[in-house]
Amino acid sequence: MIHRLALLLATLSLTVFLGGSLAHAIDPRFELDPRMLQKKLPPVTPPVSPAKESAPPRSGTGETSYTVKRGDSLVKILRRDFGKSSSDARALVPEIERRNRLGKAKRLEAGRQIIIPLPVKSVKVAARTVRAGKRNAPKPLEKKTIGHRLALFKGSAETGNDGVEGAKLVWEKLLPGRRLSNDALSIKGDNYTLDLSPDRFPILPAADGGKILIEAGGKLSPLVKSLIQGHDPGTRIVTYTPNNRKRFFANLLSAAGFYSVEEDFTVAFGSDPKLTVTTDFKVENDANSALQHDIYLFNSEPRSGSIPAVLADYLAGQGFKVIDFYPSGQRERPMAGSSIDVINDKEPSALADKVMSALGLGYEQEREIDLLSMREGGVALRVKADRYFEKNGERYVVSYFKGDPENYTLLRLLETERYHVIMLTPGEDFRSVAGKIFSQLRLPGRYEMQKLIASSDMPYTIQMSGFMLNAPDKRGKLFLTGSSPDRLIGELLELNGYTIHDSHNAVVQK
Repeated sequence: MIHRLALLLATLSLTVFLGGSLAHAIDPRFELDPRMLQKKLPPVTPPVSPAKESAPPRSGTGETSYTVKRGDSLVKILRRDFGKSSSDARALVPEIERRNRLGKAKRLEAGRQIIIPLPVKSVKVAARTVRAGKRNAPKPLEKKTIGHRLALFKGSAETGNDGVEGAKLVWEKLLPGRRLSNDALSIKGDNYTLDLSPDRFPILPAADGGKILIEAGGKLSPLVKSLIQGHDPGTRIVTYTPNNRKRFFANLLSAAGFYSVEEDFTVAFGSDPKLTVTTDFKVENDANSALQHDIYLFNSEPRSGSIPAVLADYLAGQGFKVIDFYPSGQRERPMAGSSIDVINDKEPSALADKVMSALGLGYEQEREIDLLSMREGGVALRVKADRYFEKNGERYVVSYFKGDPENYTLLRLLETERYHVIMLTPGEDFRSVAGKIFSQLRLPGRYEMQKLIASSDMPYTIQMSGFMLNAPDKRGKLFLTGSSPDRLIGELLELNGYTIHDSHNAVVQK
């Protein structure tokens, strides 16, 4: 009798046909743990066979003459035609072999007549069944089917389509010449068929010609994996992990056989300002990818700020193709209300004017300060300050010193009268002039490479040298720099909430 093991899962069906007795030990990969048989379904009762299938019993001897058909075995005959259980049938096999001098042959020759030594009572039951079949319309003989529900995979009906669909979008970019199939995986063996749902177990082509099966709806059992990879050793199986998409993509790219895959890739452009782009993965299809500008960058997790079009265009010119499959949505502007003042004048006095204006200091030009009063000693002495301002009740003087000893002495006298003197000398640059002003004002800002855009959720960062402090209106940050950002840097800064002013206090034109 041929058994059919029909597995009906929500999305996976496996049908196995087993016949005869086992002649060899089963491959350990294909052994089934009895615990996998969760529930046995009721067997389907086969229709009775026509009377001609076996000769009527000889009541005097309790024997039946039987003509062997193709594919018969002794156990099959006893179970199918004489209603014996498997254990009872196996117990009778040695006696039938002795009576018919069959030896230990496992196969019977079709057309041969053999004697079945059965008790008369058992044969009569079979005969009555045959006679009952004659009274009814004859039906074709059907093979008995026993169904079992097996635990051949673990997982729920949730497939986590977001990550899998994202993987498909990435694959369309990485392998533009390969068609992504929506067909189900179907395998037909000599004694089984295996079908996998394309929704739970989608297939992606591999870069080296193989294919990748994604376990999106659960994990397959070792038995099913063995059947798949035994049929096609080029199939790689990757489990989708919705709680860690980056690890899923790492496993997926590793199984695909690309020429080069680099995780947590970082590339920097320029020095001051410095633009740094960071992505989860860099992928090269072959050894010529760098020469052919065929290097792909992408992030596996959605971020608050994706790579904007202006940056993607710039990267394309540098040989990098950006794959951004998450919708950008409304961009956050983390530095909204912040401003950048680019001060790149050449003269120290002009630099000082721009710094004081950026800090919101209301200064006076050419201010005369009474150093000695006529009423106190009959001598009046006034000192002219190039710039003068007051802040928090304190007095500040900015003077351009050209080496005149008298001017130097007078400025020192002002210091004795509790004036804060900022003395400028020829040749000083932005860093020097701004540093003196910050020092006298006791502001916390330091001149260094400042991170203007630096967030773990952003795929890029921008650094520039300058002074960073709280804006005078306390609505954001104020950044003073002597370096002029180019068009790309300017647009990226404005996308993140900065307002940029050049040394003429005008918004930088793009």
